[in-house]
Amino acid sequence: MTSRWHVAWWAVLGAIAAAFAAPFASLVVKGLGEAGATWSAVTDDRVLGPLWRTVLLAAIVTVSATVLGVGMAWCCARTDVFGRRVLGVAAVLPLVIPSFVAANAFVSAFSPGGLLEQALGWTGLPEVRGLRGAVIVLTLLSYPYVFLPVLARLSWLPPSLEESSRLLGVPASGTFRRVVLPQIGPAIASGSVLVALYVVSDFGAVQFVGYDTLTRTIFAAKLDPVRSVAMSLVLAALAFAVTAA
Repeated sequence: MTSRWHVAWWAVLGAIAAAFAAPFASLVVKGLGEAGATWSAVTDDRVLGPLWRTVLLAAIVTVSATVLGVGMAWCCARTDVFGRRVLGVAAVLPLVIPSFVAANAFVSAFSPGGLLEQALGWTGLPEVRGLRGAVIVLTLLSYPYVFLPVLARLSWLPPSLEESSRLLGVPASGTFRRVVLPQIGPAIASGSVLVALYVVSDFGAVQFVGYDTLTRTIFAAKLDPVRSVAMSLVLAALAFAVTAA
């Protein structure tokens, strides 16, 4: 009976793996079918440009979302700030907001004649467009991927470790760097990988704010099969690289 369960379990895992691998395998087959044209497309500036912009956006958002997520987790787990329980619940709400909806809201609020200008009379607000807009929107949508694992780790970590460090005369910054950071480091790393993958794969936000990453360029090149396949392979390779990092 046990061996049958093992066989069934591995069969299910194999089916799931095949389902996830099928799209990538299809891209590889299409790319190999026109290998010369695909390679020329991969090395073209029309592909390298979006690749660079995707990497830049992912790097900036990963750093900013990590700082925001760790800071909010610390406030919820290690401070007595008023409403921290409500903050802990509200902090995960961005996970249920589609990136396209969030980008639309920010653009509508900050654009000339937008909601903030109409409601508060503020003029000269910076537009949420391009790289700046993508960074703002994606940071506010993806920081929960860092916030949740760090909060869980801090909730498990006894505060007595930090108190002992402070009693020994170590300042707060040193206590965080030497005592807390090594403990929450794995949680930060795993959350940061999820943030980077989220940014690399996002289409809605970058489409609305007008920032040409790989996903947006792939959609724009849907009538050019060779270039779209080449960019899709580059995007898949980038996702694998982020996961393996």
